Amino acid sequence: MRPSASSGASALAPAPRLDLAIRAVAGAVAVAAALYLAFAAWIGWSDVASSIGALGMPALIGGAAIASVNYLLRFARWRHILWQMSQRIPLRDNLRVYIGGLALTATPGKIGETIRSALLVRWHVPVGASLAALFIDRLTDLAGVLLLAAIADPGLLWWLLAALAVGFGIALRWAFSTRYVETVAKELERRHRLATVVAFLRGGMTHYLAAWRFPAVIAYVFIALVAYGIQGLVFAGYVRALWGGCGLLQALHIFATATLIGAASMLPGGLGAMELALIAQLHAIGMPLAQATAAAVAVRAVTLWFGILAGLVCLLWYRRRAAIVQ
Repeated sequence: MRPSASSGASALAPAPRLDLAIRAVAGAVAVAAALYLAFAAWIGWSDVASSIGALGMPALIGGAAIASVNYLLRFARWRHILWQMSQRIPLRDNLRVYIGGLALTATPGKIGETIRSALLVRWHVPVGASLAALFIDRLTDLAGVLLLAAIADPGLLWWLLAALAVGFGIALRWAFSTRYVETVAKELERRHRLATVVAFLRGGMTHYLAAWRFPAVIAYVFIALVAYGIQGLVFAGYVRALWGGCGLLQALHIFATATLIGAASMLPGGLGAMELALIAQLHAIGMPLAQATAAAVAVRAVTLWFGILAGLVCLLWYRRRAAIVQ
């Protein structure tokens, strides 16, 4: 839905706090990049640089192009989730908002991606709806990565964990649909101090119920499986280019488990934790440390950092367009 004409230019302009947040994001990305370079230098920059050089620029550019397909797949899921909630946003604007959220991927638990909620207010998308969409997005991502780990290295544990992730979403849907939860929410909403928070939560519950439906949920998990599988294939390609002692499925399993470790660490974007998990697992199967580090740094460059850069460009575009309208 587009803003109404009566809202005028003020509806197009970001609030001062949002404008300040976008500036802060740019600064935070610069700091994070500096720390990341320091991390690579600490490990041994010369060896890592020579190994990355062995990959070659075409491999890095090609890897970034292939890995970016995962963002398009996940955006298609995001758009469908909002569509299930009866939220209609112009395709290009929705894509820019979604990619813009990636600029804050390097936050604990990727919580910074909630900036999409602030951006989508321009199209009158309730905060409860966008937060519920983000929750479904992250939960189905978790299930998809667990499935990738299970497929790459079949084991009952991974299948059970994937089932638990989906089961948690089902349990939430059941809980939100009960009269008891609605009664408690209404009672809390009557209390002045909690009214605003509970109103957001109630709105989120309603939109969650609208979007968490089968077979759509199965499709969301499958999209996550394919999206992270694409990133895993890029990682496997880098590993095999630098060292021939790792099989495809083994590399995919290493990538999936490292992704889970990075998420569980709650560090911004899993920075450091995921890289160390990749390096440690590769080194444990015999890959030389310099090559293992190069593979980890390269795949994070074309997945995490490429996404952050694209997100930053979209956020700056949003800010510039709003300033022109003003």
